Amino acid sequence: MKAYTKLLASLVFISGAYGAPAFANTPELSDRTFRTVNKVQELIATEKYSDAISKLNSALGSTKKKKYDRAVLLQQMGFLYSLKDDYPKAAKYFAEALKLDALPVPVAQQVRYSLAQLYLAEGKFKQSVNTMNEWFKIAETTEEKPQAHAYITLASAYIQLEDYRNAIPPTKKAIAMTKNPSESWYQLLMSAHYELKQFKSVASVLKILTTKYPQNKRYWTQLSGTYMELKQERNALSTLEMAYKMGLLDGEKEYLRLVNFQAYQGVPFRAAKTLQNLIDEGHVERNATNLEKLGSFWQQAQELGHAIDVYQQAYNLAPAAKTQIKIARLMILDKQYTEATKFAQNSAPDAKRDQKAELSYIRGMAYFELNQPTNALKAMKSAAQSPDMKAVASPWINFLESQG
Repeated sequence: MKAYTKLLASLVFISGAYGAPAFANTPELSDRTFRTVNKVQELIATEKYSDAISKLNSALGSTKKKKYDRAVLLQQMGFLYSLKDDYPKAAKYFAEALKLDALPVPVAQQVRYSLAQLYLAEGKFKQSVNTMNEWFKIAETTEEKPQAHAYITLASAYIQLEDYRNAIPPTKKAIAMTKNPSESWYQLLMSAHYELKQFKSVASVLKILTTKYPQNKRYWTQLSGTYMELKQERNALSTLEMAYKMGLLDGEKEYLRLVNFQAYQGVPFRAAKTLQNLIDEGHVERNATNLEKLGSFWQQAQELGHAIDVYQQAYNLAPAAKTQIKIARLMILDKQYTEATKFAQNSAPDAKRDQKAELSYIRGMAYFELNQPTNALKAMKSAAQSPDMKAVASPWINFLESQG
């Protein structure tokens, strides 16, 4: 609200301003009102606002037939109440001053603009819009050129009314006519487009914001999210990666979101490299869950050696049969047959009967590849003890026995 006080204080209340015509066709104050205005100015200068209000109330009682005198006094009364932070009364007196239609156009326009801002501050958004539209209409008939903040005042009122479509043109106008538009103006424009689900326009505004304010992480994440709304997933990823390269991401959750997105977009090698660096640098905890994720990325990238190594790190931290089977199978695929026989020899503590049988089956395949048929047959017979593995192990048993 203090911002509105400063704006209101910019109104011209200089001693003698109403005595001599500052504008063409400006009427003159009566001597009595002129003296009252001067006295009120002195009281305002010493912050004796209550005394100034009493003085104005007294003068208003004797100016009912003098429209210009009365309008000036009402204007001063509104200004005083704005200084006292009593905005409803300030608005009331400004509105009464305008209703008399006696103030010179430039002064009336100043009062009208201040009234629109007071309405906005009070939450009377419709009145603010109506007052600003009247202000613009009158401005067209004068040499006065509306400044950017006038368009923003109108746009702000439209936003509060949830009339987003009408908020966009004045906001764009304000931005276009200003060399260095306020960051908040872009935010206002972005929010209006967003509420209208105009995501292409939202993205356009956010691209400007990321250029002007590159260190604001929120704009990068919002831009990435907007690209997702537009189903432009590659752009969404590249935007998130840019935020990462600039050091804007923070916290394990954000980092994991990035690497999951990289893997989802079909670049698991990049996801693996990124996650490996994040773990090494301490940004992501080196625990079994995160190492399993890293291993899966290497596996998707067909980097089996890296995948096996990382999965083993996870297994050492939290031995689990599911992980053990995964590692043993990858060892077979990577032709690490000797390592597979050793790694699958002792099952994990949580291994169930079927999982132990599967590990025996994998050992059997490894022994076969190592040209050790006796050990292969023994392992396959162990696997066949499980009903679930019997169907796959039996053909191997028959084959190995037939080889003598």
